Amino acid sequence: MPKLFIFRHGESSPGSPDFDRPLSEQGRLDIKRFGIELAEQERELATDKITLLSSPSRRTTETTQLLLSGLHNLNISANYIEEGYLAAPGTWLRHIEKLPSEITTCIVVGHNPGISDLITILSGSQITMTPGACVKMELLINDWHEVFDGTGNVLSDYRP
Repeated sequence: MPKLFIFRHGESSPGSPDFDRPLSEQGRLDIKRFGIELAEQERELATDKITLLSSPSRRTTETTQLLLSGLHNLNISANYIEEGYLAAPGTWLRHIEKLPSEITTCIVVGHNPGISDLITILSGSQITMTPGACVKMELLINDWHEVFDGTGNVLSDYRP
């Protein structure tokens, strides 16, 4: 069964325009630490072929780069999705369902409310995604193109 990790970007600094807001110092520390902890806690990721889908905003890009540095020994392909900025769940689902079958794990890095709504649509669980939060799901499907409402099962809920 494919695995899906859904991340909300780390804590960001105030500013304008919204798209260009960077992570705060605390946000950078939280995400860097979490990437290292995730690699240690989720040891099966070492054998997975992983695709990471991220919003292109500054704070999600910084979150992605810090995660990748913590997960540096893993086989991860990162993709920035132009329409991922403040994306609705349907946007993420369209990209997830197009993943090739050899991908065993997908990581999504995005914004609220879209990623919280994505979790609810996939699993029925209403989980508030605070900055830096991550939910791990197993998808009750054989291939990514089968993903739809109710096919996810939340396994873990990580917080910084």
